[in-house]
Amino acid sequence: MIVDKRVSLVITLGKYKDEILYDVVAMEETHILLGRPWQYNRKVTHDRVTIKFSFVYMGHKVTLKPLSAKEILEDQIKMKQKR
Repeated sequence: MIVDKRVSLVITLGKYKDEILYDVVAMEETHILLGRPWQYNRKVTHDRVTIKFSFVYMGHKVTLKPLSAKEILEDQIKMKQKR
């Protein structure tokens, strides 16, 4: 993959809000890939069994977990309706 450009974006996941510098590459996905720089900068722990990411943000523990199969399907339906 070739990095086309870099962009700084603000993401909000529930109460968690952060500004992250992203490398942009051409791909046919609509996911945000949070890489090693983000993990190291935020001192993130990754549970490889449950696929959860945990870190402390503004004094509170934040845990990011993968979507369930039902949530993925609902999200895909919403995205198709927007197109």
